[in-house]
Order: sequence, then C-alpha cells, then structure tokens
Amino acid sequence: MNAPLRFRRDEIDDLPGVRLLPLLEGEERTAAEDILIAKVEQDDGRAAVALAEFGCVRAIPALVRSATESTAPLMRVFAARALLRLGNESGRAPMAAMLRNPTERVDERDEAVRLLAEFPEPDKTLLWEVALFDPHPVVRAAAVDAVLTAWGLGDRVTSGGDVLLGIAGRMMSTLRSVRQEASDQLREILARLDAGETAADLGLTSRVDRSEEPLYSFDESIEGDEPDFPIAGLVDLPAPALLLVHNLILLRLDKDPRAVRAAGRLGVRRAIEPLREMLRSATGDERADIESALALLTG
Repeated sequence: MNAPLRFRRDEIDDLPGVRLLPLLEGEERTAAEDILIAKVEQDDGRAAVALAEFGCVRAIPALVRSATESTAPLMRVFAARALLRLGNESGRAPMAAMLRNPTERVDERDEAVRLLAEFPEPDKTLLWEVALFDPHPVVRAAAVDAVLTAWGLGDRVTSGGDVLLGIAGRMMSTLRSVRQEASDQLREILARLDAGETAADLGLTSRVDRSEEPLYSFDESIEGDEPDFPIAGLVDLPAPALLLVHNLILLRLDKDPRAVRAAGRLGVRRAIEPLREMLRSATGDERADIESALALLTG
C-alpha cells in the first residue's frame, strides 16, 4: 500500500465507480461494496476509507481482519480508523500493540497514537507511557498531543498557550532531566484537572505578548545566527515573560551553545541538572561553556 494515510475526497474518487456508490441500491449496491471489501483484503487503504464514509457495516469483518492481521502496518491503521468511524472499536487493541512494538516505523506509530486518542475513553495510561518513553521524538510529540486531547486540552486556545507549548517542547529534549521536569509539570496539571480545576484556573490559556522589547529581540534571535542571544533587560521582565524565556533556553540547551551561555548569565537555576547531564559527554568548547555556566549558577 503506497497511498498516503489521509486521503482527500478526490483521491478516494479515483477508485473506479466509487462516486456512484451512494446512488446504488439492492444487488448493485451489494456488488459494489463487495468490490471495495475485496480491495480492503488487498491492502487498499482507499477502499477502507470509502467503506467507512458510506457507512458500510457489512465491511466490518473484513476491516477487523485487516486491522489485526494485515502485514502492512499502515493498512492496519486505515482499517482501525474505518472501524472507528463505523462505530466499532476492534482497532483499539492492534493500535496499542503497534505502539508497544518499537520495530514499527515511526510514521506508523505516529498515526497509531493519534488514532488511539480519537477512541471513546482512550487508554490514558498507554498514551502517557508513549509520551514519556517512546524512543522517537516524533511519536512522543504525537503522544503529548494525544494526552492533551484525552484530558480535554486539545483545543488551540489551550494547547497553544505558553504553559502547554513549553511543556510539550521540553518533553522533546534529548536531556532526561529536561524531559523529567516537563513531564512532572504536566502530570501535576493533569492531576489538578482530574480533581476538578479548569484550564482557566491553571492559567493554561494565557500567552505572553512577544512583540515588545526586549522579549521580541530575544525571540527573533533564537532562529537567527547571532553569536549570542541578546539578554539585556530580560531579567526585568514580568514573571510570566521571564518564565517563557527560561523555558525557551531549557528547550534549546541540548542543541544551541548560546542557550548554555544564556542560562548561566541569566541565572536559570533550573538548568543546573541538565548542564551536569550534558557535561558527562561534552568536550572542547562545549565543555568549557557548560563549566562556565555551571560556575555562574552554583558559585
């Protein structure tokens, strides 16, 4: 199966005669559905999508077999998604199995975790485990999104707030200590939500205005090629803006030596353990920068 996972309507229509399916009745409708069901058995994902779109419950047994037995992992995802659209949750277990198998391709596990988040009462424990422990950041990122969706935090206003954006970004770090801090923060947020607090209570919808100096210049420099981040005036920012700066620095510690130097000069004490973690394998100029930053933070 070489077709992309999410089909556009015109791609589904490339299946011969599929446009006519809603117009057919009786034996003609049955015959047309049988053709699509046979294509599902041949690992044609477009057929699974079309059968779900047209509400063909007769296809459920074939889709269940495909979701559980197909040798094409993406076809298992197609079939599981089609089953869910038809009101059948038989695809839940094979998607969970796919996530627990690290030999599956990244794009397949990525789609599996996104699909699992769409099930009624998704397995929050599994989504959380994937967010924390999957070896690939792409899958972890999808799992973080799925966790937020499962706890009702998937809307753009909330997930696009500075708190959750900062957590999600830091959970992609290669540094265990940065990921741990972010996951602990998210775990506390989810526990408070479960206890009855709202996203607004927790400040999850707030966003700092990045258009004013000195935050604007700092923010712009992150993707620039300046030799160092401009940090003058940042320590005088209001607490929410300064927290944003610290989170951005922590997010980039493992990939940008400017962040290491800025952490020391700005007194980002949350960077002490990540810097010590980095020091264990650092050499040359990188090691010198880390040691200098740690001296500022611990001296």
